[in-house]
Amino acid sequence: MMPGRNPSSHRPNLLVVHLESVAWQTFHAFPESFPNLSALMANSRTYRMHIAPATSTQMVLSAFLHANDCEMDSCADLGPPAAHNPSFFNVLAEHGYGTAFLCATAYPDRPILRLLEKSLPPLAKTRDFADLLSAFEARSASGPFAIYVWSQVPHVNANLALAGHAIGLHDLFAGSAATADNLLGALVEILRRRGILDDTTIVAYGDHGDELWTHGFKFGLMHGIEPYMPLVHTPLVIRSAAVAPGADNRLVSTIDLGPTVMALLGVPYEARFPLSGRSLLGEPRDVVFSQNYTASQPDDPARDVRKTFAAIDRFHALHVSSRGLALYNHRLDPGNQTNLLHLCTLEPDGRVTAVELSQPRHDHLETVRHLWHRGGQLQDALSPLRDALRDRVAAKNDHAARGNDGAGHLLDLAAFDRIDPTGRAAFLNETTRPPPGEPLHHRAWRAVRPFVPTPVRRVLRRLRQQGTAA
Repeated sequence: MMPGRNPSSHRPNLLVVHLESVAWQTFHAFPESFPNLSALMANSRTYRMHIAPATSTQMVLSAFLHANDCEMDSCADLGPPAAHNPSFFNVLAEHGYGTAFLCATAYPDRPILRLLEKSLPPLAKTRDFADLLSAFEARSASGPFAIYVWSQVPHVNANLALAGHAIGLHDLFAGSAATADNLLGALVEILRRRGILDDTTIVAYGDHGDELWTHGFKFGLMHGIEPYMPLVHTPLVIRSAAVAPGADNRLVSTIDLGPTVMALLGVPYEARFPLSGRSLLGEPRDVVFSQNYTASQPDDPARDVRKTFAAIDRFHALHVSSRGLALYNHRLDPGNQTNLLHLCTLEPDGRVTAVELSQPRHDHLETVRHLWHRGGQLQDALSPLRDALRDRVAAKNDHAARGNDGAGHLLDLAAFDRIDPTGRAAFLNETTRPPPGEPLHHRAWRAVRPFVPTPVRRVLRRLRQQGTAA
């Protein structure tokens, strides 16, 4: 992003388009669903490493509005934002901006974002896209304006409204994404027709993605689970006269967007909270963070979901939960399927050493291990992420404990001293391969023993003892 101000003499407008349930994976899976987003990218700054700070909409939105990811951390469940920083939309209203929050929803009679009411502009919701566009026309008739537009339709609980028009699950997801993209195109066209497109800063961002249980069934949950990259790696596009178009590969967190927008609009905004985001007009980040639950929420073992925090750099994602550490190379393993630490042991000093595998291994693995150890690349990836994530979780724990709500569920920092063993035996094929040197008849007996009646087992044991004695 290039420093500077909009050259026009009046204050620029702001349009924020919330791309519900749209991750980069969604964008690449259904490119035909996003012609308008693609067109916007051609004349905008596209941030290809934007990471959402959570895997659920309300946590992401609270972080966006208040420029930090601790707004709900003191709550044992989701709760109203703590307002560590003022909502930047409220600040814009104080500086004379006409603000509005427009929502397209299949269920307008249901409460929407009740927890965030004090952080949001006046809310208007409708199930009719024509009504929403009319409301946008009316509210953008005079400036400066700051309008947030959210189509809830692509959400997995809302897109059933389109099920009668879809052929198969892929068609449903592609079609619901297309509705959000069509809305984006219509909003941009209104600005163009009025001649104010170049006087309007546009921010389009995704809140989270969905997955079809690639990390376990989780009672059917498709997001709100641990912060794997397919869920938190989402699009971010900023169109502004102060921003040079093009692709930008720097790391960006959603908590950076509020300070960035305020800098582009030229409105004073001070984010005083220690863990606040920062304007993209400044220095790039080395690491960004994400999570699924608040710091004070307990694990949910019934759904097989653990409270998990993640530290992410340009190549790796480190997770920590009550189970321990998991390290993924998200460039080579975009689905985060392989915990690289399963091939290692974690020493007390924080260093990793390669495990000795009990089964034969292919030369492919030898090449990988050689490159890991030459210069210590795997260790070099783990150590800074582990230090950064430990500091982040410690700060969140301290902040949440001072809130006195749910402090008993804070993550024990001892989790940083162990490797998450989940799936390790299956990954290394230890569940089906017997220990080396075990006699075949021993393996056969272990397989059939559960089905042998107890009296028969006693007789066999007695015969075996007699044979040993002889």
